[in-house]
Amino acid sequence: MRRGFSIILLAALAASSACSAAEREFERTVPAEARGAVRVSNVSGKVTVTGWDRAEVQVKAVLSGDVERVDVLTDKGRTTIKVVLPRSSFRDSSADLDIRVPQQSELDVSAVSADVETSRLSGPQRLTTVSGDVRAEFVKDFEGKTVSGDMRLKGTSQVGDVRVSSVSGDIFLERAAGALDATSVSGDLMLDVASASSIRTRTTSGDLSLRGSILADGSVEAETISGDVTVRVKPKAGFEYEAYSFTGDIGNCFGKHAESTSAHGPGSRLMGSTGEGQGRVRVKSMSGDVAICDR
Repeated sequence: MRRGFSIILLAALAASSACSAAEREFERTVPAEARGAVRVSNVSGKVTVTGWDRAEVQVKAVLSGDVERVDVLTDKGRTTIKVVLPRSSFRDSSADLDIRVPQQSELDVSAVSADVETSRLSGPQRLTTVSGDVRAEFVKDFEGKTVSGDMRLKGTSQVGDVRVSSVSGDIFLERAAGALDATSVSGDLMLDVASASSIRTRTTSGDLSLRGSILADGSVEAETISGDVTVRVKPKAGFEYEAYSFTGDIGNCFGKHAESTSAHGPGSRLMGSTGEGQGRVRVKSMSGDVAICDR
């Protein structure tokens, strides 16, 4: 009986030890500047960054697998947060990071398969991940990149520079103002803009949908190879427009018909203007359909 009890006890201790090794908690808080820079690096898991009104950076983490540690370093206004793994070992390791930073911090997050989420930040953001999803709220300048992950982004009416790109992930953007550059290979782009000054957006095989308003002298350039394109932008002073498709159809709400660009081959073009025609809209697709409207 004693031997049996000892075996059970050893098994329980081993299980408890394995559980502890599989999941550990980490917490650290360091002083930070109100407009400082914060850099975050994580391979797998999750990165959640939230702004607050303290001059501190707080890091809470749940670590599992072979994660060795989390380094939190601060120097000359820059805070660096890095998840450290053994060499050539990350498949069974992950870290879920919950980070608080001063609201006006400049944020740079780099991840591989980790999801990234941000909120309550007013400083510029640069978020990069390979297969993780990105969900972010931003005020002005923003840059987001994914390979296969989706992006769901929400901006404000403040003017800034917004650059987003993906390979196969879809991009959903709500309420971006200022200058927008959005690209994708096979992912879809669903973009909503407010008082945009310039918009450049391109896909290869993904569909593209652009809606919202542009400034009086704003410009739109939308292009795809085989995806469909829908552009519905409301101008403050009208715009000149030109839409082209090689084999796709061109639809519009202006009551006009597209003209053939060749007497013996495919290709059609729609040209005209609305209102005062101060803005400029150019839409092009090779084999996809095109739709353009000012409302």
